[in-house]
Amino acid sequence: MRRISRRAFLKRSVCSGGAILAAQMVGAGSILADTPKKFNLNVGYLPISDHLILPVSHALDNARYNGFNVQPYLCRSWDEILGKVDMGVLHAVFMLAPLAMYEVRAGSPLRCVLLGHTNGSVIASKKSITDAAGLLGKTVGIPHTKSTHRVLLYKYLKDKGITDCNRVKLIEVPPPLTVTTLKAGRIDAYAVAEPWGIRGVDEGVARTLELSRDIIPDHVCCLVMINKRIIEKKPDVVSEWVKSLQSAGKFIHDDPDRACLLQKPYMKHLPGEMAKTVKDDIISYRDLSPNREKIDQMNDLAFECGVLSEKCDLDSFVNSRFA
Repeated sequence: MRRISRRAFLKRSVCSGGAILAAQMVGAGSILADTPKKFNLNVGYLPISDHLILPVSHALDNARYNGFNVQPYLCRSWDEILGKVDMGVLHAVFMLAPLAMYEVRAGSPLRCVLLGHTNGSVIASKKSITDAAGLLGKTVGIPHTKSTHRVLLYKYLKDKGITDCNRVKLIEVPPPLTVTTLKAGRIDAYAVAEPWGIRGVDEGVARTLELSRDIIPDHVCCLVMINKRIIEKKPDVVSEWVKSLQSAGKFIHDDPDRACLLQKPYMKHLPGEMAKTVKDDIISYRDLSPNREKIDQMNDLAFECGVLSEKCDLDSFVNSRFA
């Protein structure tokens, strides 16, 4: 699997946009300064249903915050998010649980303060594949090697009696490219967050093999991660933002049609496509407290299938004081 290293990504980013990047980093640092000036909390996200509480929260509450402004940063891949975290552009991110665990074990200052959702992903394939056995010898796209989706695929195959995951070839495909990559014939199936499964089905190129809720019921996937220095120095900011995200989750379930209209300027998805994930109970934003048992379940499975070489210490990973 060929990938651009993060070091190369950083070098290329600095060379191609040094002045802009420097300005971003100065702005990013101001959040920790002892100043009465209103500051930006820069938050990275992808255009997936897993991150829906961010645009809904922003649309409903951003003008009401006292002393800070949430600045959403739309990214197109997990490597882009990681690069912006490394460069200091982002203070907080919505991040895949196994990837976040890996990063924190490697020294990242990010800490989990909230679940972004539960459930919400899919294993989809070209229409000629009808079951797990049909994936053997095929190429499956996943969003990252440290993704929840690699864990889900492992569990799906294992539950169907297939214990050798090496019989399926995995390649990284950013979520926005999954459907076009399937169309192009470069992959035979994909495991990804919605609404990209729905998109593939609606465009007539994919079928749903299994929803993630039926593989690991009520599983965690993306977590809300924030720099621990901000937790320490600006706990009131973290508390106010976390409460807004939780309220956004409730709002989404109370009025999914309006909520999914609010996401359009941020994610560009068809509102009906996004609303379907909520109305059909494909995803849930109801109980977002950072439940240790649920997080540890993903920790265990990620270690079992080799996504993590060592389990993450949840005592230092989770900060549950805000939810």
